[in-house]
Amino acid sequence: MMYKVLHIFPENEPLIAEHVKMLLSVRDAEFLLLSPQDPESNAPDMVHLHGCWNYKTVRQALKAHHHGARIVMSPHSGLEPWIVNERRVTEKMGKTLLWERRAVERAYVMIVHGNMELENLKALGWNPRMETIRNAVVTNTITPEAMARQTIDVYRKVMDSNTLELMEDNTRQMMALMLKAGITGDRHWVEPLSDQNYQISPLSPIEWRRLLIYADQENIRTVIDHGARVLGISQPYIETEKIVCYLPTGYQRPKVSAILVTDLVSELQKGKLSMRHLVEMDRMLRRNDIEDEKLTETLDETRQLKFFRRLLQLLTEQTLIDEGFLPAEPLDDSGTKKLRRLLSTRQRI
Repeated sequence: MMYKVLHIFPENEPLIAEHVKMLLSVRDAEFLLLSPQDPESNAPDMVHLHGCWNYKTVRQALKAHHHGARIVMSPHSGLEPWIVNERRVTEKMGKTLLWERRAVERAYVMIVHGNMELENLKALGWNPRMETIRNAVVTNTITPEAMARQTIDVYRKVMDSNTLELMEDNTRQMMALMLKAGITGDRHWVEPLSDQNYQISPLSPIEWRRLLIYADQENIRTVIDHGARVLGISQPYIETEKIVCYLPTGYQRPKVSAILVTDLVSELQKGKLSMRHLVEMDRMLRRNDIEDEKLTETLDETRQLKFFRRLLQLLTEQTLIDEGFLPAEPLDDSGTKKLRRLLSTRQRI
């Protein structure tokens, strides 16, 4: 599989056009680099937006983003403070300024060409994710080939980010099967699911990479690895802890300190929901010392029962917990939908 990267740039800017030409000259097995004139430029996986204050290019990038493309942006010094604060921009180009800021905020990363630009963008505060790559068009401190390779490394980090969003439906299904097998440690708990159209099927190398990166970030890698062994699935060796990607500001690899279901429910009500928390709740509910009636009464008294039932619904979807371990009836309502969205967007930029 090759990711399609479309370069969007103002063709009337010769230095930017030359920069893009250098990038497009590199061939890579993982990334297909395209200009707007290329016949394959439709439906890109990523757009690399070059330059600023061109309404047409910004709109083009945001349109691609709306259809699922990820944005990388190189301002080419177009966001320096003496430009952003220029009266012509703030007063006469208000609409363009609005769209420009929107593109910057939605970019996975900003690629700058020097330390001064880096510091000025930090001060601007529109996007906290930045990479510095020297521009071979204006300096001989880097070759065009090295510049292009460093840029492709940034693309790889972008596509290794929020991999849950990129996973195929079959991969998500396999993750649920491996979680169930990893939690129970017994293949027999998984086999009856074939009657519900859950099938153990092979994953492509790129889907394995996406799955294992997500598992590492959500702190369920050991459960997935154990589940794969239980199911007799051969998985590739990927050192996910060495893979660098972009995460939302404040994202933390989840840890669970609670040892009681009631404590875990209270923790999750504070908005700390993660896949690791669901795995631990599944494990807790399978313990022999759980008294269903006493648990539900306690949660009802603390007005947490409805929230708990929503969590049970997520467990039936994500860890495939069996009905016999459910202390209450799962609830699928608008509140559950919000929790589902919270879980699926934890790593969204």
